[in-house]
Amino acid sequence: MKSSLFILWTAASAGIVHAAALEPPARPGSFWLPPHAVAEPAPAIAAPVRFDSLAALTDHALRERAESRAAWLAAQAEAARLDAATAELWPSVTGQFNFTRSRGLSSSGAPVATLHRYGPSLSLSYVLFDFGARAAGVDAQRYRLIASLLSANRALQDVIAAVEAAYYGVQAAAALVDAQAQQEAALRTSLEAVEVRLQAGLAARADRLRAEAALVEAQLAREAAERDQANAMATLKQAAGIAQTQPLTLAWDVAPPALPEVDALLADLLAEAERQRPDLHALQATAASARAVAERARAARWPSVSLAANSGRTFFLEDERVPSTTYSVGLSVALPLFDGGRLAAEARAAAREAERLQAEAEVQRSQVALAITRAYHDVRHAQSRRAGVAVQFESAAESARAAEARYRAGVGSLLEWLTAQADLARARQVRAQSDSDWLAAFSALNHALGRLPGASPGTPP
Repeated sequence: MKSSLFILWTAASAGIVHAAALEPPARPGSFWLPPHAVAEPAPAIAAPVRFDSLAALTDHALRERAESRAAWLAAQAEAARLDAATAELWPSVTGQFNFTRSRGLSSSGAPVATLHRYGPSLSLSYVLFDFGARAAGVDAQRYRLIASLLSANRALQDVIAAVEAAYYGVQAAAALVDAQAQQEAALRTSLEAVEVRLQAGLAARADRLRAEAALVEAQLAREAAERDQANAMATLKQAAGIAQTQPLTLAWDVAPPALPEVDALLADLLAEAERQRPDLHALQATAASARAVAERARAARWPSVSLAANSGRTFFLEDERVPSTTYSVGLSVALPLFDGGRLAAEARAAAREAERLQAEAEVQRSQVALAITRAYHDVRHAQSRRAGVAVQFESAAESARAAEARYRAGVGSLLEWLTAQADLARARQVRAQSDSDWLAAFSALNHALGRLPGASPGTPP
């Protein structure tokens, strides 16, 4: 048994599923079908995609992501169940066509002739009154549909937030690559200046080695930033529902975002979330559905009045028999007298389920309040940080220019110049990261509030 499992595991690890006969390997420890024996499929050529705005990229994600389709299908299923629940309010009419061949015995035991009967029949069943049990079932399913639609809205907001976060990650990675490229160019200039001074006998060989080491370090940092940029682009493709092998072009200019006013009180933001968060309303709708189920369970303990009618026409193959018509109409009253307490227990269970869902809504409301509070303070911190980073960048740039001028004039050291350039490179990185962090913080706040994507700043038209 273990040997068979090992054979199947090795086949699965090689990515092979064949309908051929399962022959064990020649010796223990051998793969059932080595990977090198498998013909590699021809790679598919993916067509490049191009988007002119973040809104277009987000729209593509909403159409292509499996989460969007799953949410839509879930809502469609709940809508169909609502139609099924509403159909219970209407009569049920059934048509039949019967054919029978019968032969019996007479009272004396002698055989009688064989009869062949056939004909159509029509039956009707209609519940006239049931103390609101069916209406409560329709209400319960209607609330389930509402909850499904609201949950679908939140799923779409999650997709939008994922695309925005991934896009801002790509922006940050691209800015870091640009910062590292500028640092590499500055260090290359420094190395050229050292070479000139070295040829003139004004610098030592150690200065050249130090400049070369700094340049190599900058090149490695740029390559690491390019790797991070590629990973960020892969994350964006996954968030947007684009194949990893499909080239993606973002064809719009990204201007530095302006600082918005975030003077709204935290209490106002929490009230906005109460109005706009679909998942909070979905939990409320689910609790209302559970209350309607409890009402239906309570109504099932009372009598129900039903109407039943049937009519049919019977024909015979035998010529001497005359066709006949039958019908019946009647009312019936069903009263549950004893069920071992099942209906009462179901009513209690449904009531407790409604209370549990209401408690979950309170828990979710508390978590939403915490998320909004954190996002609110993150946005305010990101705004103040961007203002401070701008001052730091100007100071680092001025220090780098001064250090370069002193070194070229022969009154400064190479170490001072390289240190100033390293400070400037860090300032560039911090400035790029602060812009991305601000956009990500504001996107997180919008998502926590349940705002539409159009409310996000910095989104090109």
